[in-house]
Amino acid sequence: MNKVEHTGSQLELTSLMTEYENQFDRSNKLDNKVYITITFCGFLFVFITGLFNGISKLGKPGNGLQMFVSALYILSCIAVMGAYAYVLVFFMRLLQPEQIARMDPEIMQKEHLEEMEEEAASKEKELYDLKHELIASQIKLDNTEKSLRTLQQDQQESSRQIVRLETEIRGMKDKK
Repeated sequence: MNKVEHTGSQLELTSLMTEYENQFDRSNKLDNKVYITITFCGFLFVFITGLFNGISKLGKPGNGLQMFVSALYILSCIAVMGAYAYVLVFFMRLLQPEQIARMDPEIMQKEHLEEMEEEAASKEKELYDLKHELIASQIKLDNTEKSLRTLQQDQQESSRQIVRLETEIRGMKDKK
């Protein structure tokens, strides 16, 4: 029982240390993302401010081409502002916290169950191999015992024949 508790506490300690390292790495990456995002958005904001500052310097268009260029400039400023809003939303979504499933008890139990099933399958295969080996050894033993009995019977038969032949030889010597 103590071994099981020790194994459980070791598993928990290992998983907590791994989780700490992952969180630390994630925090460093998140800090870098935030700094990059702030810098990028700052440059973009300065660029947009410069664009809108240019709108205030536009004069009254004198002909159709100037009107077209002014309208194009205003539309491009609106498009850049929309892109800026999109980039802000995109970067904010990047900074959202991630759901961490590594410490989820259900997932840990499932992984532990899978490991136990693999171990059980391995032991079952090993047991099957041992049973197969035992049966093969039993068959060899039976065959060896049969051969031994046959050889013993042959030896007994040969011993009887030797005794009978010796008896016949003595009988013949006695008759002479």
